[in-house]
Amino acid sequence: MMQFNPAKALLSGMAQLWYVWLILGLVLIGRLVFYLLEQQKLARSGITDIDRMDGKTFEKYLKVFFEKLGYKVERTRYIGDYGADLVTTNNGVKMVIQAKRYKNKVGIKAVQEAVASKGYYNCDKAMVVTNSYFTNQAKTLASRNKVELWDRKLLVKNLLKIKEDEGTKANRKSGRGHP
Repeated sequence: MMQFNPAKALLSGMAQLWYVWLILGLVLIGRLVFYLLEQQKLARSGITDIDRMDGKTFEKYLKVFFEKLGYKVERTRYIGDYGADLVTTNNGVKMVIQAKRYKNKVGIKAVQEAVASKGYYNCDKAMVVTNSYFTNQAKTLASRNKVELWDRKLLVKNLLKIKEDEGTKANRKSGRGHP
């Protein structure tokens, strides 16, 4: 009389469902390819691309952007984020970032959210980044609470810095740059 072998039965069942495993593998590979292509597209984005983004895409963009600046970056939950969109770490300094992709000026609410999230996420610093500009009230509140503000001008300046750094690295690799 033959004994039932559960491991052999499981492997046999899995082998009979090979097509399910193939589909699952293809879906996972497809998701990975989509993610990598999205990251690549975001990395090449300029200020006019940013102006066309929605808020969630801007947050994803800033994650890639700050990673290129050398930060370790975590995105918070999209809803219920306690006022922070990103939590970054660089040189042992932990910082929350509130992202505001706006057409109009950013007001004090964004600064208040950054201040609140700094405590919630136990960070050393807080920052608000926008593709626009800040109201005078937002600048005053940020100054009093030591919140760093990156407006359109500073964002573009750092965008250009990254592109310049990438160009320098590419030239070194191709042998066209200076030693």
